Amino acid sequence: MPPMTDQNLSPAQVTLLTQAMLSVALVDGIHPAEAALIGQFYETSRSADMPSTSAVMASPEVQAFDIATLKGSSAEFADTVVLMCLMTAYADGALSAAERSHVQAIASTLGLDAAHFEAHLAQVRDELVGALSHLPDAGSVAVVVKELAAQD
Repeated sequence: MPPMTDQNLSPAQVTLLTQAMLSVALVDGIHPAEAALIGQFYETSRSADMPSTSAVMASPEVQAFDIATLKGSSAEFADTVVLMCLMTAYADGALSAAERSHVQAIASTLGLDAAHFEAHLAQVRDELVGALSHLPDAGSVAVVVKELAAQD
């Protein structure tokens, strides 16, 4: 699977993607690491005429997200949504069963089959392991890899 590439997202796509990421974080309560990831994405992607990051992050639970709004998205945007939702779920260190189920529902709505979802999941795990691989304590990295694999 090719690595995720930067896209020029429209304001509507930035808003949808942010809402999808927030919906994943809300599954088991927004962790500070999830909020930081979502806030950073939104802040670096939003245009000047969009609401501020602080306004979007202020009360995410009241911003209802309808998965059906993602139907008809391009394949490239669908891949980005699923990858970013998986990264959001893992931001707190673990992908819960409820988060996985929610991201799978998003992927299904976007038209991604189970094999495509699993490939994205493997890609995100590989990127997480890659980010840790520079650590001098190989034993700790091995434990993290084992924990990621055990979450299935």
